[in-house]
Amino acid sequence: QWLRAISQGFRALDLNPQALLSQADIRLSELEQTDGRIDLARTLKLWNAAAAASEGSLGLQLGDYLTPLHFPLLAINLMHSQNLIDALMTAERYSSVISEGGRFALSEQDDLMTLTYLPADPSFNRHQIDTVLLLVKRFGEWLYCRSVPPRKVTLGFTVSDADKEDYERAYQCSPEFGAASHSLVYESHWFRQPLPGGEPALESMHQALLEEQLQRVRQPEVMVRVARCLQEAVHLDTDREQIAALLCMSVSTLQRKLSEAGTSFQQLLDTERERRAKQLLSATRVPITEISALLGFADSSAFSKAFRRWQGMSPLQFRQSL
Repeated sequence: QWLRAISQGFRALDLNPQALLSQADIRLSELEQTDGRIDLARTLKLWNAAAAASEGSLGLQLGDYLTPLHFPLLAINLMHSQNLIDALMTAERYSSVISEGGRFALSEQDDLMTLTYLPADPSFNRHQIDTVLLLVKRFGEWLYCRSVPPRKVTLGFTVSDADKEDYERAYQCSPEFGAASHSLVYESHWFRQPLPGGEPALESMHQALLEEQLQRVRQPEVMVRVARCLQEAVHLDTDREQIAALLCMSVSTLQRKLSEAGTSFQQLLDTERERRAKQLLSATRVPITEISALLGFADSSAFSKAFRRWQGMSPLQFRQSL
């Protein structure tokens, strides 16, 4: 999700995202996968390629382009927070839904709150760091519905004198360069003021959606991608060959990766069949023979046998029990 948003930013800045992705060995089809993931090594290659192809402070320009609306589900969940401290705790819990490129630390001293960005790799370039810090700044202002200039900004890199004016304009203060950390420093009271947005009645629903995404992120990627293909299939009369082709890999590679993840294609197929069977039996009047065909069983007796194994009763008994 992070790289999809970044690629949109590259295009808005008149860079060629497809060429940059190619230099980083990232296929466009990978970004189009809802639950796809890109490893950190290729992410760094993408940033370095973009920095080489751009003029000026790329990170500042991306930080100006990106908004919370590029990450709608996280943004809506943060909006429900009581205050900024609560929002940061939510963001920390669900940050891997967007990216696993780093995390934040919060500390308070003398009525000042310091938010420090800790990159996952020391070789992050300044453009990555600027983009993240300015996006966090924008998130806070979006939640408060007003501009909140930091009291102080520290950056662990140096820039030319010609670039410093751009930094002052972007951060709304004069950053301290060559510092020991990458930090935004604010007056503490901002972090405890109640946030004006949000709708408590929707909070649990949005939280459940975000929790579902987090659980998918924590699973091995191949499991998530196979499960997604099965969920999106019109019917489940499918096999390993069809799914492997959809995922652009050989059947042997698919089987090996699923085995390494501690599962198999048949286990994932059975899980989706059980989920869909319970849904069709409880929410529709579709005849059991038709449900059997939709789930890819040879006949209704094979479906009944499998359903007894899953639920301890026949499909008809399950429907009548409801």
